[in-house]
Amino acid sequence: MSDKRSRLRKVNNKRGSSAVFLTVIMATLMSITLALIYGVTEETKKSTVDAVVNLAGDSLLSEFDRKLLEEYGLFLLKGTDEELSRKLHSYISYSLDDMKNVKTISVEASAGRFSLTDPAVIKDQLLEYTKMAEAEGLLKDKGSSETTSMENRTLRYGPAISSLPSTGIPSPSLTSTAESLADKAKDVEAAFKAGTDTYLLNRYILTHFNRKDTIVNSNHFFRNEAEYILGGELSDRKNEKRVEIALKAMRFPINMAYLYSDPKKQAALAAAAQAMTPGAAAVATQAALASTWAYAESDNDVELLWEGYKVPMVKDESTWAIELDTAIEGVFRGTIIPAQQKGYDYDEYLQILLFFQNENIKLARIMDLIQINMRAEYDSDFLICEYSTGVTVKVKVDGKTHTHEKRY
Repeated sequence: MSDKRSRLRKVNNKRGSSAVFLTVIMATLMSITLALIYGVTEETKKSTVDAVVNLAGDSLLSEFDRKLLEEYGLFLLKGTDEELSRKLHSYISYSLDDMKNVKTISVEASAGRFSLTDPAVIKDQLLEYTKMAEAEGLLKDKGSSETTSMENRTLRYGPAISSLPSTGIPSPSLTSTAESLADKAKDVEAAFKAGTDTYLLNRYILTHFNRKDTIVNSNHFFRNEAEYILGGELSDRKNEKRVEIALKAMRFPINMAYLYSDPKKQAALAAAAQAMTPGAAAVATQAALASTWAYAESDNDVELLWEGYKVPMVKDESTWAIELDTAIEGVFRGTIIPAQQKGYDYDEYLQILLFFQNENIKLARIMDLIQINMRAEYDSDFLICEYSTGVTVKVKVDGKTHTHEKRY
């Protein structure tokens, strides 16, 4: 009997141990399950909040200036950090206010890294737009531009001048740059090498801005906009003159070099010098006559370009236009057209000058023209420095910070 009770007690002890063990296992499993549920809930909430913040940043970018897009192909966002933060907060609140157990602590939007106070920031957009437009055949041909005449203008309004992005940026002499091209005559082909950043930037300029021989948009303030990017003057006439001087400064040493390389022209110079000042003085006279002849040819070169003709970088007998007697007399009956037409036209010479110009100056003056034209056409208070190409959004929710950089 006692053995039976003993066996029964052992069985009951085993059952009790199993029950305790199962209870511990179940408690552990319940804890793990609850922990997983909590973790999944928190992760879902975090992912949802992060998606809301990301979408709110995209919503900010959707408020780009449509006029800038239509006319210049640029996506730009206007607003101070305070204004952008308020807009971001409204987008965040709209989505998170209905979510339970979600507490927004801070909302911050900053355009500092993408602000157009730095001209270099706009470069990527200009290049991306030009690549896309060129690939899709959207860039205008020179022949498709408007032919409406425009008067020469001067920007005189003080506040408009002082707010230009290029104000304070040192500018190298255009004439000095042009003069140096005489030693780089063989390198100018690089200006037309498609696909490079400089080529694309210059294509953008010659597609979107007026110049002496082509009016892209008659509503723009300046007639000579490409010339402004080169010359930096606040007057159409002054910029035209700057480019004229630069072209002559480029052409003169190249034409001079050709005179000294051509035996026939050297013989003509020697004969004329000997006739004018026989003896030892003929050498000095010959040098003076060569300078006069080269300058006359350079002057005629610019007139040819302005009238739509082409001028080669390095000339030969067929493309030389001025006779020595004509240069000495200094009497021209209009532009003298050479026997053969080949070389570069006016737009291509502008492209050469732009190729060798400082990139920061080009970018700043592109922004100048956009600001000047926007103020003249749409908004008299327009300032391009108030715009940006992107924004950094930072939102703190339930102690976690969600950060996204959004850019066009």
